[in-house]
Amino acid sequence: MTSTKLPISRRHFLQVGAGAITAAGMLGTTPLFASGTDVVKLQFMYPVGVSGDINRIVTGMINNFNASHEKVQVEPIYAGSYDNTEQKVMTSLGVGEPPATWLPINSALQTFLGMDALADVTAMAKADDIYQDFLPGFLSICESEEKLYGLPFQCSTPVLYYNKDLFAKAGINKAPDTWTELMETAKALTIRNGADVSQWGLTFGGGWHDWIFESFVRQNALVPWQKDKVMFDAPEAIDALEFWVKMVKEGVMPSASTWQGSANDFMAGRTAMLYHSTGSLANLRKSSPFDVGVAFMPKNKTYGATIGGGPILMAKNQPDAHLQASWTFARWMTNTQNQTHWCKETGYIAARKSSWEGEELKAFANEVPAAKVALDQAAYAGAFLQVPGYHKVREYLKSALDRTLAGEIDPTSALKDATKQSNREIERLMRRRA
Repeated sequence: MTSTKLPISRRHFLQVGAGAITAAGMLGTTPLFASGTDVVKLQFMYPVGVSGDINRIVTGMINNFNASHEKVQVEPIYAGSYDNTEQKVMTSLGVGEPPATWLPINSALQTFLGMDALADVTAMAKADDIYQDFLPGFLSICESEEKLYGLPFQCSTPVLYYNKDLFAKAGINKAPDTWTELMETAKALTIRNGADVSQWGLTFGGGWHDWIFESFVRQNALVPWQKDKVMFDAPEAIDALEFWVKMVKEGVMPSASTWQGSANDFMAGRTAMLYHSTGSLANLRKSSPFDVGVAFMPKNKTYGATIGGGPILMAKNQPDAHLQASWTFARWMTNTQNQTHWCKETGYIAARKSSWEGEELKAFANEVPAAKVALDQAAYAGAFLQVPGYHKVREYLKSALDRTLAGEIDPTSALKDATKQSNREIERLMRRRA
């Protein structure tokens, strides 16, 4: 984008006629008011970031919302991956026709703030139960400079999934708790036929190596970024990547994978352990022909994890009636009952205290203890890479990680280069905003 100020005005949205209000506004051809009535129509753009039937669940929830709200109707727009969703929203912002609400990865918050695209909903939240009932760690993914810009909906962390049948067959009776145990367990579970591997001990979900990597750095007691810089070349970060390289060289995990492919390999028994999102829990449990175990990510100096998923954000430059309707929708999607339902159906972590205190989720957690692992691990988790220029910074880091695991470059050189490129981009954007 060449401008950080949206070219949208209130006049752009409202065209007052003789007897009724009609407008195209930010929804392009979608009328803000239908047939002269006071029905507010909104669009909600969202991604699917994990394996499983998430799209069906989201659209089902929105259908229920529409059926129970006569004055607000929401059109769900599935936009693909997180990256695709964010690019589509940014493009629509550039032409002045953004959706009323959207769901990005939480790291994109600073990008949308830099575009002056987000409504400040702090006052509405303070008039509600938001600050009292949402878990603070999850609420933080929507906050900047003590202002709130959305509501956490799709909250996750990476967790360690493991095949209990393969563990029992190998005589292993518990999940690894430390990096040392992780290596030992992965060695014991790797099966080779000459140069071929029929069963990996461990696989990382590809495509999100940067997210998992930040968790490993946090396990070395460092958050590798501040709001105005990254520290990917810190000793704690280099040590984490060197540990990854060691596991690849020891032959216990593949150097590359894909997000969906890694989940498929786990369900097929081709890998005994898998780092993946807690949002994949329901699909892995239901689709695997074996008992699935879930554990904390093993620690080094400490436990550590990174919050993934994202909040429902609301566009800034929309009529007051639409902002209120957007809040009504976001508030409904994140209410106690819906967060309970979302958690049970997907494995994403319910963001409300009241969901976990309710009898339904208590009973579910007793029946499926794995559902509570990510919640407990969240005590050691924080927001993911909240810096300006997140998209480019993430690509610099992903490239450094992937090239290192492929043996093209050493960890120190790769992370120093990623840090230099990232900080140059962050500084450029901060100068432009000043």
